[in-house]
Amino acid sequence: MIQVGLAAPRRALGLTGLVLGAAVLRALLLPLGDLVSTMVFGGCLLTISWWEGTAPTRYARLSTPGLADLPSPASGGGKVGRVGSVVAGVLVGAVLLAPLAAGSLSARGLDGFWTWAALAALIATLEEIAIRGALFKAWSDEAGPVAAIVAGAVVFALIHLPRYGLGAMPLDAAVGLALGGLRALTGRVLPCALAHTIADWGAWLWA
Repeated sequence: MIQVGLAAPRRALGLTGLVLGAAVLRALLLPLGDLVSTMVFGGCLLTISWWEGTAPTRYARLSTPGLADLPSPASGGGKVGRVGSVVAGVLVGAVLLAPLAAGSLSARGLDGFWTWAALAALIATLEEIAIRGALFKAWSDEAGPVAAIVAGAVVFALIHLPRYGLGAMPLDAAVGLALGGLRALTGRVLPCALAHTIADWGAWLWA
């Protein structure tokens, strides 16, 4: 058990560095095209989340036999029922969308929207699995849910810095806090992915 406790801070900080590193790699690959850089970024997040999901089992086996069936940090499993969490995700997504919806519709229309929307939903989901799933669990175990919410919001703002610039960081951090609060309230990643996706889709329609 001592080994598990000592490993926790290294896991949380190391995981934070990996997620930020994936965002840096995405920025470096932008000259190859947005699709290539985005898919590499998504692949990195998926790999990080999968690896972290196996970490509790690995550490438990090192310390105490019989603790191999610990839950995955990315599973986010449930203070609120599945239906309630979906409703909460949609409501938070609507709140995040409200400032955009107050403006005029984008001139882009729906040309190319559906392909983009599918990719946006995939990347939003992978970001939430990594940040509100694995990262939240690691920081929550080490420093509590408030620290996990704040750390997730900071990481969320930083990974969008190369794309949207410094001016968007306060808004991104606020969105990250809202999504982190939703994760803490529901105990699930699914509503965070829903809210994130709704907000991203709204950015196409109203930005």
